Amino acid sequence: MIATHDRTPLEREFFDRPVPQTAPDPLGRLQVRTTPQGPTTLRPTEVGAYDGPNDPDSDAHRGRTTRNGVMFDPPGRVYVYFTHGMPRRSA
Repeated sequence: MIATHDRTPLEREFFDRPVPQTAPDPLGRLQVRTTPQGPTTLRPTEVGAYDGPNDPDSDAHRGRTTRNGVMFDPPGRVYVYFTHGMPRRSA
């Protein structure tokens, strides 16, 4: 489950809304995902608002692949991609 900055869990239904309404809501909000390996925290500073298979600019437009499969899963999952040409940060 994903929690906002105040640790109030957001139900999956929160994300099951039209893209233009949902996309701006996570911006700047601390989000925490807890797994057996520990918590992962992020604060989105940018979102891409694509309408999946219905949007020709979406990575899901041409159908499900190994890379974009999460885009076909139930709402509330995160699709992260590497922007080509950007330098990788070193640890």
